[in-house]
Amino acid sequence: MLQIDFDADLNWVDDEDRNIAKVPDAAKRYSVGDVAVAGRPGAWTWALIEKIDNPWVFFKPISSRTAASRANIVLAAS
Repeated sequence: MLQIDFDADLNWVDDEDRNIAKVPDAAKRYSVGDVAVAGRPGAWTWALIEKIDNPWVFFKPISSRTAASRANIVLAAS
């Protein structure tokens, strides 16, 4: 099962064509360059975080191949 890191409306973009999400404590949870899963069940994407302006996170959708090259995208079984 996929773990979505933060809720995001993937149709909401800024003037630079980046997606935007309001994430409480974003600056404590993430850094620019981090990879996360953004969206909702049924509509999600791998996200490369490009800017954080607490509580706003600006990100670009990326492929699973790009996500895997930048971060460990497999969670350990619990």
